[in-house]
Amino acid sequence: MRRLLDQTITVLKPQTGKDAFGDSVDAYDEGRSVRASHSPVSDAEKQGNGQLGRMSVSRFVVSHTSYTAKISGKDRIAFEGAEWMISGLKTVGRKRFIEITAWKVSNEVGL
Repeated sequence: MRRLLDQTITVLKPQTGKDAFGDSVDAYDEGRSVRASHSPVSDAEKQGNGQLGRMSVSRFVVSHTSYTAKISGKDRIAFEGAEWMISGLKTVGRKRFIEITAWKVSNEVGL
């Protein structure tokens, strides 16, 4: 099965630190950029799953590597200037690909 990995996504890894007042600050640091395919989830599928119609949900497929196998739901994705929260991960084929379902958090990536 051939997949066209014609887009680039950047994995964002969660980091926790302290601000000048000692309060916890959560942020995401830029990880590696990886090649991916992108396909938006249809409105009919979103409604069937009980998701909000205005929410932008997409699927990204990446090659299964030692790096991408460590992607988790705690990570985020940067794609086309927006940040995406991961809501699902599954292995496709015999560990050839990983399918990532994610919804758009914001239109700007805060790196």
